[in-house]
Amino acid sequence: MKTSQFRQALGRAAIGFASLSTAQFTFSPGSNGPTYSIAVPSGSSISSSSTGPLYFRLEAPTSYQWVALGIGSQMAGSSIFVMYADGNGNVTLSARKGTGEVEPKADSTLQAGVELLAGTGISNGKMAANVKCTSCRLQSTASAPDSPWIAAWSTGSAINSASNSATLRQHSPNSRVEAQIDLSRASISSDSNPFLSGGAATPGTGSGSPATNPSSGQPAGPGSNGSGPGSGNDNDGKADGKPKGNSNSNNGGITIGGSGSKANAIPDYQKAHGIIMGVVVVLLFPFGAMFVRMGGSGIVHGILQILSLCALLVGLGLGIKLADLTGKSLTSTHPLFGLIIGGLFLIQPIFGIIHHLQYKRNFARAGVSHVHIWYGRILMVLAVINGGLGLKLACNSKAGAIAYGVIAGLVGVVYIAMCLFKRKGSNSGPFSHGLRKEEIAPASGIGGGAGQGGYAMPDVAHYGNGHAGAHSQAVAFK
Repeated sequence: MKTSQFRQALGRAAIGFASLSTAQFTFSPGSNGPTYSIAVPSGSSISSSSTGPLYFRLEAPTSYQWVALGIGSQMAGSSIFVMYADGNGNVTLSARKGTGEVEPKADSTLQAGVELLAGTGISNGKMAANVKCTSCRLQSTASAPDSPWIAAWSTGSAINSASNSATLRQHSPNSRVEAQIDLSRASISSDSNPFLSGGAATPGTGSGSPATNPSSGQPAGPGSNGSGPGSGNDNDGKADGKPKGNSNSNNGGITIGGSGSKANAIPDYQKAHGIIMGVVVVLLFPFGAMFVRMGGSGIVHGILQILSLCALLVGLGLGIKLADLTGKSLTSTHPLFGLIIGGLFLIQPIFGIIHHLQYKRNFARAGVSHVHIWYGRILMVLAVINGGLGLKLACNSKAGAIAYGVIAGLVGVVYIAMCLFKRKGSNSGPFSHGLRKEEIAPASGIGGGAGQGGYAMPDVAHYGNGHAGAHSQAVAFK
């Protein structure tokens, strides 16, 4: 199914609450996909400023690797609850905190208030978790008409882990939903498990992490009436088809706002930022530095590094935009380190220009020359390290991280070898000491006959140690 069709399906997701004695609110992004139910006891103190009892249910076919429900408008700052198989015929319910569009981290404080209820387990190709949370906070009042929630899912082989910090594979851009739910339609009269009411189902296995009251039987049903037709799940992480729900006058109560252009843009920004910054710090900057070590023109060296710096700034801008899209703070390690390094790179051309003018005038390296050289080397190393932090932040594959490290290591070895070779090279010829043709002063009438131009080269003993001495070597170029 195309993304636009999927969005239309989500847009039609005016999914009603169950017409049972308890008014739990149930919604599903599509037929044969995950189903989510929410219920708030009428006397619950839960709000944005206080915790209180809250009930919710996650259900999905076992073809799903994990299914998650989050309280909040985006991943950053949300309380996220992830259900996956525990490998023993039951499910694990992991309570986590979102920090951005990256894998949420297990939260022990949030987990302490989570209880799996009767009706939880795996049966007949379905896994379900009936949950009571006393450590949850909403990002609205308990009866708000537009309480923000998020949901996400991923298909694939079972995780089979009882750990609440198991690694989760990143979902696709279309495998997520942002919704505003009318919680007044999710109010229940008593503080008890609402997912077994009305004889909807018999109890299921209540074990898993962190279940406290296990029981046996079949998983509870979602408590919603009817279903819309759909094409089923095509194993790409999408819950295809029309949203499920009842068709009575109580339909509605939900506004779908997820899976839009903002979410779809994140992977593109991640790739563009990663590729540009990786190429610049691992290849372009080192090549520019090696170019001048090979006797290349200082002017060309400067142009190459300025172009590389421009590319760096483009990548930096993409990174800032990415942080905005993902809700990631610019004060966290990778983006903050990147901003600092980017700012320090802007100073390097100034050192380069001063070094070039100084060398043209005195034909010898001065203090600023060594600052320019070592300042650049240190910045390149720091940039490569920060690139590795970026790969970790983006949950990049292990193979990608290894490839990045290997390429950076090889380039570093080549650069170091070139520096050592130039130092130990032959003393014959003007270029064996890193001098370039345009940096050798004309010496009219020295060393050349008709048709030859003479050049004076600084005394080798003084190269890199201040001003040239009184002695010079005559070098002729045809």
